[in-house]
Amino acid sequence: MIVACATQPAPGHFLLMTGLLRALRDRGHQVTVLSSPAFGGFVASRGFAFRGVGSPWLAAQRAPLPFTVGESPTAQSTDHSFAEAAIRDSFRAAAGVLDDLSPDLLLREPTEFGVTFAAERAGIAVATVGIGFLRTGDRLMADGGSLLLRLRAEAGLPATPDDLDALSRRRYVQTTPPSFEQVPQALTTMRAVDPDPGHAAPRAPRLLVTLGTLVNRKELLTRVLAELARIPVDCVLAAGDRAAEIAAHAPAHVQVQPFADLGRLAASCTALICHGGFGSILHAVVHGLPVTVLPYNADQEWNAERMRVIGAGRRVGWDELGDGALAAAVEEMHSPPPLRAARLLAAELGGMPSPDQVADLLTAEIGATH
Repeated sequence: MIVACATQPAPGHFLLMTGLLRALRDRGHQVTVLSSPAFGGFVASRGFAFRGVGSPWLAAQRAPLPFTVGESPTAQSTDHSFAEAAIRDSFRAAAGVLDDLSPDLLLREPTEFGVTFAAERAGIAVATVGIGFLRTGDRLMADGGSLLLRLRAEAGLPATPDDLDALSRRRYVQTTPPSFEQVPQALTTMRAVDPDPGHAAPRAPRLLVTLGTLVNRKELLTRVLAELARIPVDCVLAAGDRAAEIAAHAPAHVQVQPFADLGRLAASCTALICHGGFGSILHAVVHGLPVTVLPYNADQEWNAERMRVIGAGRRVGWDELGDGALAAAVEEMHSPPPLRAARLLAAELGGMPSPDQVADLLTAEIGATH
């Protein structure tokens, strides 16, 4: 089987798909990743074949990521002009690449539409790996859906909200534990990350702090550092490409790291402070860590609310920094109820099918339709 993978040029989006991509490749299937040409180096560093499509932009350069603003009251903008250009560019470029590859399956993440529309147009089977909540037709219509319908019509595709909903649900691989979100029509659930076995759980409280790659702005990290200076708990701050800028301002009990394996770091910590990105949340969940969320935009408010309802998380607003709210949240997250809720969530995730099992399921599903 020939598999194409369509992803936005954002590490957090792509990395949650890599377990399944490796499982497919290990079974002898040909796997090629399609994304912005600027993302090719990152994909190649993970060992996957790559074909560039569309314009050379990177989410890590703080370009606006298409269709990530509609779920959050803290969203900064609802201007989808960048998304329109990005989707058109990748749609046009993808047609020739898909003709060349002739894939049996397009495996996509739910914020990618340009390559996806080209695959639909070509009659290629599509499956979606859910990197967070299910983007139903209603959710998409609330977040730039009218643009998607216009672009689908231009591409000669059916263009109603029901068509967006059908795209989201078609062969949907759910990576959230069922208690986080119920998706009755999902093809399967999948354990997108596994716990890192290389570290024993620490005996004393130790915080992992990250703002991901998109919210990872110097001014926000500086505000977080000012709060951590008042919290007498050992911390490791994964600061990515901002590490060199802020390391000199970090208090002695805060260890600043550049780009790092969140799974490895999470295994050596007792709680997470983050922006609420789904990848960060999932690495906390798999290691049974309670989470304090400082939501900024996108799906982060929704993720924070789900962790609060489950009992394994707490939300702290950016406007609450400076009044002790973060310190109180850290203390609460180390109390028995959140720790117990986090362990139960980890057990639920651990019982979900592995990427190997999902690869076999997809292979059988696609094989039955050919």
